[in-house]
Parts: sequence; C-alpha cells; structure tokens
Amino acid sequence: MKPGMRVHASSVGEQWAGTAQRGATLIEIMVATLILAIVVLGMAEFVAKGRMGLDQEEHKRVGTLLAQEALERTVVQPYDLVTAWTERRTIDSIEYTISVSVQSDAPDMDMKLIQGDVQWNTSARATRTASLATFVYEN
Repeated sequence: MKPGMRVHASSVGEQWAGTAQRGATLIEIMVATLILAIVVLGMAEFVAKGRMGLDQEEHKRVGTLLAQEALERTVVQPYDLVTAWTERRTIDSIEYTISVSVQSDAPDMDMKLIQGDVQWNTSARATRTASLATFVYEN
C-alpha cells in the first residue's frame, strides 16, 4: 500500500460478505467419533485374531517338531528295542503329550510302523494333534 492511500471499511467488509464461518456441530463431532471408534475396534479385533492365528501356528510347529524328535529318538534304537512310549512336556505354558506307537510286521514281515502323535490343548474345548509316521526294518 502506498502512503496516503485509504482503504474503506466497506470494501473490506464486502470481501467477507456471503462467506459465513461455521464450526462443527456437536452432532457432527459425535458421528465422526462413532465412525472412528468403529474403525478402531475393527482394527483391534483384526490384530487380536491375527495374533491368535500366529499363536496357533507356532503351537502346530512345536507339535510337529516334537513328533519328529520322537520318531528320531525311537528309530535310533536297535530293532528289538523299538517299543511304544509316552511323555509329557511343557513348552511356553502349553502341555504337549507325546505318544509313540509301534506296529510290528507292518506293512511287511521284519518291518515296524512307528507313529508319533503329539496332542495339546489350545483352549478348554479344543485339542490339536500333529502326527508323523515312518518305517524301520530289521537288517
């Protein structure tokens, strides 16, 4: 602005005329908060279910490794000493029951079918199992 120049108040007022400023109403804020809460709750449930799924897969991995270890411990025995056995093991507060069963002369003479089963409870009403099997023969 040049010195000596005057600005009329009416011209400044005319610039803002017709554009009324308006804030958010209480209803709008409540609706936005409700939508945000629904989104956050949905995301929290998604994360919780994802974590549960990861935990179940970890228990399954541990169960499978225990079944594999049970078979390996059994097959290293001399053929005549390969027998059934059961053991309980607790890992990360989950109790695993490891059972090895031996079926002689299956599927053929001088062969044994060895099956390793591992069971664990994921909740009060759900029991999971991992099973592996192998054969040994008398040589």
